[in-house]
Amino acid sequence: MKMHEVKACLAADGWPVEVISESTLRSRFRSGTRVFQLLARSDESFVTFAVVPFARVPEAPEDAELLLERLLRLNRELNLAKVSIDDDGDVVLSVEYRVDHLDPSEVRDAVSVLSFYAEKHYAEIARFAAP
Repeated sequence: MKMHEVKACLAADGWPVEVISESTLRSRFRSGTRVFQLLARSDESFVTFAVVPFARVPEAPEDAELLLERLLRLNRELNLAKVSIDDDGDVVLSVEYRVDHLDPSEVRDAVSVLSFYAEKHYAEIARFAAP
């Protein structure tokens, strides 16, 4: 599936979509009082759907350790999704699918899973994260 097809799938389901580049789309969704940014990025093998930033890693080592421990436990609990930390210190909530097998139902699944987990886990993760 090409990114213009991912864009069409998202738009058909009512997601606002902005084209950032040939390989990157941006959307957003509201959960509670927070608006999350959703990125979809493709490379030769995978399309990654990600909530970035989901949270920020605190600078104080002892605070960061508490967050990292919770993220490790959360990765065992999540189904289809994962949490990671990018080079900027952002916590990323993401789902990956192989490009050659991606279909519209998986695009729906990806954004549904991310919005579900964002709503379910954000308040807890925010307690450990940097302000």
